[in-house]
Amino acid sequence: MKQLDWTMILFVSSTLVYEYWLLSGLPRIYFWNVKKQHLNNLNKDDDDRSIA
Repeated sequence: MKQLDWTMILFVSSTLVYEYWLLSGLPRIYFWNVKKQHLNNLNKDDDDRSIA
């Protein structure tokens, strides 16, 4: 291994860094407040009734 193929090393390393950067946040779990969403839907329904 006297002569390294720097093109291949750069390609592989940049690909690994890109994939790590792209997938570093996975898995993502999103939480939401069901009670708040339900109350907002009820208030929206009440507003719709008051207009009609």
